[in-house]
Order: sequence, then C-alpha cells, then structure tokens
Amino acid sequence: MENISQQLKQIIIAGLRIKDRTAEDLSDDQQLLGGDLEIDSIDILQLILEIERRFGIKLVDGEFDESAWQSIATLAAVVEAKVAAKN
Repeated sequence: MENISQQLKQIIIAGLRIKDRTAEDLSDDQQLLGGDLEIDSIDILQLILEIERRFGIKLVDGEFDESAWQSIATLAAVVEAKVAAKN
C-alpha cells in the first residue's frame, strides 16, 4: 500500500487538475498554502472532501487548522494521526 504522503500527492495533482507536474514531482516539504501550487480556499474544500473520502476520516473538526496545511508532510502527519485514531 502506498504511504499517506504519496496518496496525498496524487489527490493534490488530480484534485487541482495540475497538468505540468506529477505526484513524483512534489516533495514532502512542498508548501501548500501560499506556495507555487496556488491553492485557494475552494481548492482546500475540494481536497478536504477527497481526503475524507479516501481515508474515511473527518479531517476538519470545528475550526480549520491552517498549520496542518503548511506542507504535504504536515498534512500527511494529521491524516495519519486521524487514521490511527479511527482504527
């Protein structure tokens, strides 16, 4: 099974319809908010929905935690913790 970070990269590429990069082109320290991927609030909503569907978790409980979206690595850590808590 692919690790969570790799799955998130695929979700980001597909969800944002990025044509000039592949999941392999994204690094774990790829900046998500304010970075060169130009992710906006609508993109975040789409990614949240897809991540929740893929992993069977509730990603946002209450307030949006911007720190979780600093990089692919920070997002992967949050997703991993929520998946572990679910199991």
